[in-house]
Amino acid sequence: MDARARAQDLYRTALDDAGWRPEVLTGDRGWTGTEFADALHLLSRLGLFVPSSDTRSGWTALAPDTALRNLLLEEEQHTGALLAAVQQTRSALAQVVADFQPVHARELSSVQMEVVTGAANVSAALEDASQRAEGEVLSLHPGRALPAGMVEAGLERDRLALGRGVRIRTVHLASAAAVPHMTAYLRRLNAAGAQVRTAHTLPLRLIVVDHSLAIVPAPPVEGAEGGGLAAVVLRSETLVGVLRGIFEHCWAGSAVLDTGPAAGGSGGGGTAAGADSDWQPTGRHRELLRMLAGGLTDEAMARKLGVSERTVRRLVSELTERLGAASRFQAGVCAVRLGWLDD
Repeated sequence: MDARARAQDLYRTALDDAGWRPEVLTGDRGWTGTEFADALHLLSRLGLFVPSSDTRSGWTALAPDTALRNLLLEEEQHTGALLAAVQQTRSALAQVVADFQPVHARELSSVQMEVVTGAANVSAALEDASQRAEGEVLSLHPGRALPAGMVEAGLERDRLALGRGVRIRTVHLASAAAVPHMTAYLRRLNAAGAQVRTAHTLPLRLIVVDHSLAIVPAPPVEGAEGGGLAAVVLRSETLVGVLRGIFEHCWAGSAVLDTGPAAGGSGGGGTAAGADSDWQPTGRHRELLRMLAGGLTDEAMARKLGVSERTVRRLVSELTERLGAASRFQAGVCAVRLGWLDD
């Protein structure tokens, strides 16, 4: 006999004799205590047996339809409690939204990003940023030299800002600074009161105004005016703080602009080939050695240095010849041995 059959037998016994006793089943019919408890539990779970203090067994058998109504009523009460809890939670969430959404919205409004496309619009954004400057303008300029017209327009903006007492610090790629019209521009900018430095590599083009605005390049937009030129204007103290940190890192590793009459003339590092124990690599040579050690291609090195691939090959040739090396790899080994990459 399985558990369901024993439960039916127990239910039948209770209906036939309201004064039944557990011993009738465990003794007369040979059920074990566990078998009796399982049958009793099944009937109780189905609502057919309910506890009672008026019977000898402690249980009262109910009709199936009565048991079903009781189960449904209990489920309705449980469902009602759940619905009440859901309603209470909904009210609490509505209160949270009402109280804290405005605070969150104000926080989001402090982080603004605007994508500006087209040369004219980018120029207007730069003009607006320059006019907004109150304390300091920081900038990094990788890549090749900009056209003379663009740098002249930038010089006029910078002079106006300097005239208002705004501090300007700028770092340009050394190869670009060696171009004649860029050399003249940077000297004039320096003479106007800006602090100008050069570096052989820079991570990105960047303009930071005070502590709350920055402009960085965006991917070119196909079909847009001005060759797809685009920029992202960021207004967020947190993000601008990160970009300021990048600038300061580049600033610390850059060199003060040489304003002497021969400025920019030694950027290539090229003199007559030949063994010279006193010869030391230029900053550009050192950057080139680091990039060679990193496995960069001539194209990638040219892009980072802002020069042509032909110039990169010439610089590599100078290095290998100065070091008496037969290959690029051997040149790297010699440079490490001489301590040229220690700093």
